[in-house]
Amino acid sequence: MSFVTEQVGPSKFGKILSFATGASVIPPVGFSPQHSIDFLHGHSVNPGRHLPMANTCINCLKLPLLDTYEDFRESMDFALGNTQGFGRA
Repeated sequence: MSFVTEQVGPSKFGKILSFATGASVIPPVGFSPQHSIDFLHGHSVNPGRHLPMANTCINCLKLPLLDTYEDFRESMDFALGNTQGFGRA
């Protein structure tokens, strides 16, 4: 079973939020700048390995476009499972 799908509810979303924004919870006044999602067309970190990226300064999650949902899920699982985010465990 994968890293993301093993978790449920707020725990899973908290990891995605932290990955994309650097924040572990939504601030009471919201995000500034407003969060966004960009799609990576033809970008990869390594040939054959497409990973999501984030720019926490502008609260932007950058997602790869992959052939199948399974490929996307594996990519997200790998990124979330191997990112400590600002030195947090």
